[in-house]
Amino acid sequence: MSRALKTELMTATETCRYLKITQRTLYRYLRSRQIPAFKLGKEWRFVRSDLEQWIRDRTRTVVNS
Repeated sequence: MSRALKTELMTATETCRYLKITQRTLYRYLRSRQIPAFKLGKEWRFVRSDLEQWIRDRTRTVVNS
């Protein structure tokens, strides 16, 4: 696996740190299917580029409201 792919795939803990949110908030987003993620075994994984796009989409929604 290339280094770029390794750093792009993030755990729940890394995602919380990246988004500066609590795990409680992250799991609330997951339950309501608001955040892009997938399960790898029993653990959630997040793709950094998907999260960046998700942030851009949410920013546009707020700005256009």
